[in-house]
Amino acid sequence: MLSLGSLAFLNPWMLAALGLLPVIWWLVRVTPPPPRHVAFPALRLMLDLPRRETTPSRTPWWLLVLRLAIAALVILALAHPLLNPSLRLAGNGPVLLVVDDGWASAGGWQRRLDALADLADQADRAGRPVALLTTAAPASGEAIRVGRLLRASEIRGQIRS
Repeated sequence: MLSLGSLAFLNPWMLAALGLLPVIWWLVRVTPPPPRHVAFPALRLMLDLPRRETTPSRTPWWLLVLRLAIAALVILALAHPLLNPSLRLAGNGPVLLVVDDGWASAGGWQRRLDALADLADQADRAGRPVALLTTAAPASGEAIRVGRLLRASEIRGQIRS
């Protein structure tokens, strides 16, 4: 991960594609050769009609800049930028998320969900499996158990529910 102050890139090697922008500029500037004019006698009557469409000999500068800006933005998006990335999770094994989901935790529930989602994102970036443990006893009276290890993308649904 490449970090530039508060901005970090998960795929910094994609930024090397910005060096290809001059090649893209050259490809965009190239215009096809002009069409050949072939005289066709039946069209003599149409010669005096004004032409409504004209093809420019070059790409307009504003269109060229717009296309290059779009290409640069696509390259930057593929580099996966993160604004203010958090510290990484310690260790390298599975991650156990423990959350108090009793009635007393309702006051700061949204903050807890945001923190769990942030930890799940960090585990997803590190490629680590995640298990969820809730502290409230189930209504059925069963014992509290740790959920099975899942990918972070699968655990997000459990966090929301």
